[in-house]
This record gives sequence, structure tokens and C-alpha cells, in this order.
Amino acid sequence: MNKKGSISTLLLIIILLAIGGYLINQGIIKINPPEDSSSITVPTTAPTTSTTIISNEEICQKQGTDKKLSLSEAKEIAILSECGNKLLDTYICNEITGTWWINLDIEKEGCSPACVIDVETKMAEINWRCTGLLPE
Repeated sequence: MNKKGSISTLLLIIILLAIGGYLINQGIIKINPPEDSSSITVPTTAPTTSTTIISNEEICQKQGTDKKLSLSEAKEIAILSECGNKLLDTYICNEITGTWWINLDIEKEGCSPACVIDVETKMAEINWRCTGLLPE
């Protein structure tokens, strides 16, 4: 590469680094370094949820706290609660509320029940998520 091309490339790199620094400083981009070398943060499509995988175990952590709960622990808590052994394979972590939401295999007209497990209290309860509309 000639001298002019090298300078252009260097300037482009400096500009990109400056833009990246600005975006990080403004909170538009967040960098979450792993707690250890086997930790990876995988954001989901919704900005309020994400899942952290540590040694092949999914963890839910409440924002602004150090409270964490693995998916396997959440399932154990759910099974021993009113949710029982009706857990489906679909789940999500809500980091804002610090809760695991695991869909349930329970039929109730107009409802889509989920077992909600609190990361802090380690308590579980059914949220029926009913529409409120009564069928005719």
C-alpha cells in the first residue's frame, strides 16, 4: 500500500474508534465483560431481556443487583411450587423485574399461563396471562 493509502486507513481507524468511544460513553452501546473466560452474554431481540451462558448454564440476573438464578435452579423451584411439573421448553429472563418466565402446559380458556420465578426471593407463582375477554 502506498503512503497516501496508509494514512487514509489510519485516519479511518481513528475515526471509527472515536465513534465507538462516543457510542459507549453515551450508553448506546454497552460492553459487558465476562466474569470469567467461560462466560458469554447473549442479548435477545427485546431490549429488556438477555441470557447469560456460563459453562452451558443459562443465568438470569436482575439489573442493578448481583442477584442471579440459573435456569435449572428456577425449574427446580417451579416444580416444587404451585406450577408443578407442567413446565414447557419456552422461557425468558426479564432482567428488569429479575424473573424467569417459563410457559406452562395448562389449559385455561383465554389464558396463556407461565410460571414466574423471582431471582431474589426464589419464589414461584403462576401468572395466568388471561385476556379478560369471555368467549360467547
